[in-house]
Amino acid sequence: MENESREGRVDLHAHTTASDGTLTPRQLVALAKETGLAAVAITDHDTVDGLEEGLAAGMELGVWVIPGVELSTQLEHREIHIVGLFIRPDDPALRSLLAQRKEERRRRNSLLLERLAQLGMPVPAEEVRPEGGLLTRIHVAEALVRHGYAQSPEEALERYLIPGKPAWIEKNGPDPAECARVIHGAGGVAALAHLDRIDKEDPERSLALARRALGMGLDGLEARYTTYTPEWEALADSLAAEMGLLRSGGSDFHGARKANRLGTGYGGLAVPAGWAVELAGAAGAVEEMS
Repeated sequence: MENESREGRVDLHAHTTASDGTLTPRQLVALAKETGLAAVAITDHDTVDGLEEGLAAGMELGVWVIPGVELSTQLEHREIHIVGLFIRPDDPALRSLLAQRKEERRRRNSLLLERLAQLGMPVPAEEVRPEGGLLTRIHVAEALVRHGYAQSPEEALERYLIPGKPAWIEKNGPDPAECARVIHGAGGVAALAHLDRIDKEDPERSLALARRALGMGLDGLEARYTTYTPEWEALADSLAAEMGLLRSGGSDFHGARKANRLGTGYGGLAVPAGWAVELAGAAGAVEEMS
């Protein structure tokens, strides 16, 4: 790659209205420009539907937009998220996997609404159909708030919709190895997302599962993330060095749905632009940073 700056900050984990964010892809890119980011990755959950608009906005506004996706995988009954960066959105194998994930979401969401009704918290299906985006648990959580079953979406998620809670429906999903293969086949690099959230009640298990997943063909990990403490940052850096992995990072921006801000998280997040350059090099990408 030529003429890229390693200076400045980037955000390599952000969501749009294509999944569960509140900004359109174009609005997200415009915010990245306004924020002064050197690059932003669009990494919607199990969909690439926002990439065409986002990449076009990047060309128009002079922002380096990295095509990405956040895939949900399963390992030892825990959800492991993998961020694919520098992917080719039209790759047939990737498209096939995403179609499978969409069908699985339909199955789970139908069962989830049945379970909520059984628990005495009926939510009409038409209330949780996002406009154009992919239905996620946050849409259901917001419906629970509207019906008075919880005070906030966060409370709804924590009380009912996460593993071990009354309305949780077990997921059927690929393992990290399969997702890594698909990301590689689509020309991308695969990074393990938010190590601290794999098992929020057991940090040691989070780290153990992270090690297992990383050993299944992944290229890197998120060494900077909105909720990381200094201790988690140090653990992530150490793990990357030990296993010879690339480092990535991002805010997990969702717009108005979360308090964290693009590029800075809760205020202290800083992902170096050089990391994006190294990831691009590993993927063989030829994009230039603005």
